Amino acid sequence: MRTMRLWVSIGLMAVVLAFPVAGWSAQDKSAVGSLSRYDPKQLVFVANRDSNDVAVIDSQTDEIVSRIALGNFANGHMAMLTNDGKKLLVSATGKDRFLIIDLATLTIERTVATGRSPEHFDITSDDRLAYVGNIEDSTVSVIDLQDGKELHRLAGFFEPHGFNVMPDGSKVYVSNFGAHQVGVVSVPRQQLAKRLAVGDAHRFAVRDPGRYLSQIKGIANPTLTMDGKFAYAADGDGGELAVIDTRTDRVVTTFKVGEEPWRAYASPDGRWMLVPNNGDETVSVISTATHKVVTTLKGGREMTGINFVQGGKKAYVISSGDSTVYVYDMQGFRLLNRLKIGTNLALETASTTADGNRIYLASSTDDSVYVIDGATDQVKRIANVGRYPWAVTILGAASPNYCH
Repeated sequence: MRTMRLWVSIGLMAVVLAFPVAGWSAQDKSAVGSLSRYDPKQLVFVANRDSNDVAVIDSQTDEIVSRIALGNFANGHMAMLTNDGKKLLVSATGKDRFLIIDLATLTIERTVATGRSPEHFDITSDDRLAYVGNIEDSTVSVIDLQDGKELHRLAGFFEPHGFNVMPDGSKVYVSNFGAHQVGVVSVPRQQLAKRLAVGDAHRFAVRDPGRYLSQIKGIANPTLTMDGKFAYAADGDGGELAVIDTRTDRVVTTFKVGEEPWRAYASPDGRWMLVPNNGDETVSVISTATHKVVTTLKGGREMTGINFVQGGKKAYVISSGDSTVYVYDMQGFRLLNRLKIGTNLALETASTTADGNRIYLASSTDDSVYVIDGATDQVKRIANVGRYPWAVTILGAASPNYCH
């Protein structure tokens, strides 16, 4: 999935460079206006990769109220707000930098050098540290968010992709997209403390290296349960899901899901983990109480994410390949709706509002964000958001959100 998207992005960037596109300010109520009058939780931040900016949408009016310039060739991959809502953090993949943006002034406060191609990251709950995966040189940058500097650059990873910091800030779980393992970083010691093997794919590689070593589909993300007691890690090659006990850092069970699972998504009520399997176009539903698959749902092509509304009563599975969002009732595990967003649209990532009522979904090919009402499943388009909108983030999102 990641390799294909890279070529799509490069192709679109070439088109943009060849045929300049007019600015987006005509759609804005305020191109650089202050955000001080807004509740931070009502704002939606959209990282636009090819226009090198972040669009800010007021979820009360669905209007673009500001834009934050990231600089030429920043190619922002992921954005996240600090827990106090005062700073916006962006991985500038194209410039090998990590940006700390002051939302009071809408300016880049600090620019921190990282390893090559920083993409995904997570931060500690006290807003002190960020752990950033530099996917091209397989390192992790530890960044002091208060002083705006890199404290350490940790080695020993293989395409570090997804991050999850424990609620108590004691350790960080790091997935390796280029290996079948999850790394555990000790925060007090600032070092890679453990490597946890996931599934049997590493054993199969010995017998069939052409398949398992030519292009490894490892672990996209380690997903914590809502109580933080376990982490779920899906192995893309083996079609297996590992459950890690976060108290002992041991894999307590591993079981089969579908083919080419992407990653696990936790329901806000803490009851379920949903795993989209792109190899057989299914969605595995796992009980977090028993660590077992309770049912398998029919999904779509190239699923890029899953969001929830109403505290987990409904699940929205994003199928980029079908340009469709599949809506499921999580009480009866039945398909409620197919929301056809468009034709040949690359649907990327989404975030659920803090009240759990609406979903904001990025669509990179038509420079739009689509808003889905969780009560009615009505869809509204916000056009001209930026070139190649990729990641959506909302402070206090009711459904865990992530870039890909």
